[in-house]
Amino acid sequence: MSKYRVVIRAFTLRRDAAASIILSKILETKDCDVVVASSRNFVRLIKFWNPDAIVIDSFSQINRCMEHSPTSKIILLSGEGGNKKSASEAKMFSKNLSAYNNVDKILLWGKKTESFFHELMPKEDHRKLIVCGNPRLDLIKFNPELQKNSRKTIGIIGRYHTLNRYNRVPAIFSMQFYHKKEGILWQVENFFATINLVHRIISETNYTISIRPHPLEAPEGYDFMYEHEPFKGRVEIDDTLDLAYWTSRQKFIISPSSTSFFESYILGIPMINIDYLTKTSEIIKGITPHAALSQNVSYNPKSFDEASDLISNNNLRPKKDRYADEHLDEFHGWNMQGSAISRCANEIIRTLKNRRKSNIFKLPRFLLDTIDYISFKRSIRRDPLHPNFSYFKKYHKTPNYYNDIASNIILNENKEFSSNKK
Repeated sequence: MSKYRVVIRAFTLRRDAAASIILSKILETKDCDVVVASSRNFVRLIKFWNPDAIVIDSFSQINRCMEHSPTSKIILLSGEGGNKKSASEAKMFSKNLSAYNNVDKILLWGKKTESFFHELMPKEDHRKLIVCGNPRLDLIKFNPELQKNSRKTIGIIGRYHTLNRYNRVPAIFSMQFYHKKEGILWQVENFFATINLVHRIISETNYTISIRPHPLEAPEGYDFMYEHEPFKGRVEIDDTLDLAYWTSRQKFIISPSSTSFFESYILGIPMINIDYLTKTSEIIKGITPHAALSQNVSYNPKSFDEASDLISNNNLRPKKDRYADEHLDEFHGWNMQGSAISRCANEIIRTLKNRRKSNIFKLPRFLLDTIDYISFKRSIRRDPLHPNFSYFKKYHKTPNYYNDIASNIILNENKEFSSNKK
């Protein structure tokens, strides 16, 4: 019987699930019974399984954990841990000190984020802050096979989650709020720029195009490309869990500014940024300055003809930028030795060692798994697009190379342990 029960909340499927699954594999080697949960079964699990630890991805879930599982250790591992100060966890906690007191450990991506807590909350106990690094980047660092992948397709990253929402909620739903006008118009302009480039790639080159929708998009929204000319046979849609693996297979990436550029940058995949095409480059710098760093490491065409010339250029080389390098180190812990996921797992175990075992009634794991299987089937009947957002282990199959990544992380951890003993 496993010593500890752990629930990991993987809220956004194509953003959170891959790193969460690998974290679960590492914890299982440390005598834990782990469930990777979605919004569908999260509350049911923490309420009836009485986990020893709950790993949450969002500040907003702390009170829910306290309500349904008050004896569990609450550990925050943000799904977006590289944000600027005004959008950081430190900013949120500074406005809600009771939430800060209720969380047992906060696993941060980078030193810069830690500094926000010291700046905004100087009188609070900072011992619960642990810098671990960005777990998603372990899918690059500990998967050396990525560099061997054949790079034949042109990758396009979508950011059209209002126009093409994962559950097919129409854009008009968001248009009821006037303050969202600018963001929606930005998506419209970007989509037309992207589709224009798709047409030009098809007519002017022999490349196949691979589109990776935003994690909040519905891949099914692009199904028309499988059936209609000129897209049929020239466009594929990626709905896999691992951005890094998809990125590694692209000849180059076309995208508006997005934090997904880190994977391309680290892997040395050339990027073409379309912000200047849509005349939104300055707007993006103001709204999301960290995402706008992608302009620094990309080719930035100002016309569609210039973009076509870049696409036809077989000698595009990736660009380097010291500000992007500094951001990766300061906000994502990229320069830290070893594995971010391993550090997270070890901190979870350390936190659990201080927990007194609870005698509160709990339902057995197999029964909760059965209930969730029924719940998943019902959810699909109500909404066939439910799996676009919510993870279910028996539906979303784990690639074999996830096991290889976990093994490489464990091997590295063992080497570090042996080295420290000498």
